[in-house]
Amino acid sequence: MKCFRLKTLVLLVAFSQHACSDRSKSLTGFEERSVTTNGSTRGYRVYIPKDRDPKVKLPVMLYLHGSGVRGDDNIAQADAFSMAIDSVREKIDFIVVIPQCPENTYWANAAVANYSLAALDATVNEFNGDMQRLYLAGFSLGGYGAWHFAAANPGKFAALMPVSGGVVGERPVEPRDRAVIIPEIEKILDSPDPYKALAGAIGQTPVWAFHGAVDESVPVEFTRKTVKALQEAGNKNVRYTEYPNEGHMIFSKAFSDPGFFEWIEEQRLPSRR
Repeated sequence: MKCFRLKTLVLLVAFSQHACSDRSKSLTGFEERSVTTNGSTRGYRVYIPKDRDPKVKLPVMLYLHGSGVRGDDNIAQADAFSMAIDSVREKIDFIVVIPQCPENTYWANAAVANYSLAALDATVNEFNGDMQRLYLAGFSLGGYGAWHFAAANPGKFAALMPVSGGVVGERPVEPRDRAVIIPEIEKILDSPDPYKALAGAIGQTPVWAFHGAVDESVPVEFTRKTVKALQEAGNKNVRYTEYPNEGHMIFSKAFSDPGFFEWIEEQRLPSRR
């Protein structure tokens, strides 16, 4: 799914190169794991908060990165996330699962989605995660992925945090991409009003979306339309922060937005009996 302009790729590749320029940088707290789905094994990283008590159930966030750190080294995506959270690292009291999207594809690829969700489930099982507090966040390409994962898995996530993303790209989905897309997302994109269809699928999942008003890569209107559709569909817990003078690269700013950690701590799924 080609949702970005060439300028986007230049910016994100530059960010990727910076993130990976010092491969000797310590990734303390980022455990290396792998999972096998459909006969294919791929690595992922798990961020563990410092001084975590294994006996205490913690929330678990699935984080979907941007296009600039796609690959299979299982390093670039962790490096980029580590830099983004540097200023608020001590405030993070939840586990973060960080899969890596392969080159030349996208998160709504059904195989990539299955691998990502399998990594999330494996992390919950291994690290005593709280199934009632699963969070989903994504930046840029991952912002698209966050919207899509939430719509394809209604009721799984207690909170959704898409940053600089969208639902529909600026171009139609190419045939080779359509052939591998999550079936539920294909139906949403083919519907008369994809934003309304996605909002209906997401339902009452709490959302805090972020976008820069002068985003040069993913039009801010994409998030505005999605938020409006959620509100019109009756979602009572939708927040939207738009940064007036900011462009595309805002993930670290969003993650450190005042009140974010307090808000996400409050979100949990209803108890199942």
